[in-house]
Amino acid sequence: MSNTRERDEFLRKRAIRQRKQKRRRLIASFVIFMITAVCVLITLCLTVFFSIKNLTATGSKVYSNEEIIKVSGIKKGDNLFAINRSDVLNKLKQKLPYIETVKFDRNFPDSLKIKVTDADEYAAYSLGGKFYTVSRSGWVLEENYEKPDKIFEIRGVKAKCKVGNAIEFKDEKQNELIERIYNALKQNNIKIDYIDITDEIELKIGVCKRFDVNLGTSNNIEEKVKHLEKMIEKLDKKAEGKINLSMWTIDNPKAAFVEKKGENQ
Repeated sequence: MSNTRERDEFLRKRAIRQRKQKRRRLIASFVIFMITAVCVLITLCLTVFFSIKNLTATGSKVYSNEEIIKVSGIKKGDNLFAINRSDVLNKLKQKLPYIETVKFDRNFPDSLKIKVTDADEYAAYSLGGKFYTVSRSGWVLEENYEKPDKIFEIRGVKAKCKVGNAIEFKDEKQNELIERIYNALKQNNIKIDYIDITDEIELKIGVCKRFDVNLGTSNNIEEKVKHLEKMIEKLDKKAEGKINLSMWTIDNPKAAFVEKKGENQ
């Protein structure tokens, strides 16, 4: 009886083990099947399904939709999932530098719209006898021998400019200084004509098409510009001339104005 019970117990445990092994094999087979099915589905999606048949572009006032499509490198027959937005943006910005951003509007199963935005002109950097129009993000948009209208000039910067590339400053501190001056002027609603950092102990700006301003050093730039804004408010609306803020300090907040005399005065 004892041997019979032991044999029955052995057979029962073996049957349990066999059922567990069979269950594990079934699970493993199912997992392998699902992985294979997913891989096949992904392959089909990237090769057979979602092939682009309708390709359009929109959003630019500088370039034609046909130019954008051609430079993007995207063609009919490409897969909706295989295109890379960053790669397309890089291609566009290098050959069509006024392109600022790119988005894809995918309409399944076979339509793609390339949506772009144009860069805003920020300033003209004066370098080597040429003027380089640069966007607010620091991208070089154009190269000209004359300063473009409606944007201010930046002088005295040591940098490399090449259309279709980001401006490369030899000294990043110069860029930071320009940003300080620019932000201070914008915060006080003062129209900028030029920023000249050729001499960092005698920084100069032109504002309102009326005043040439000597800021002196970079000390207290924000406070000097606030003082400048108050001065301009008090001056005659037709007054033009030179303003000297180079000696301005918090303890001695004074400035000098020398009015430009007319030809007949």
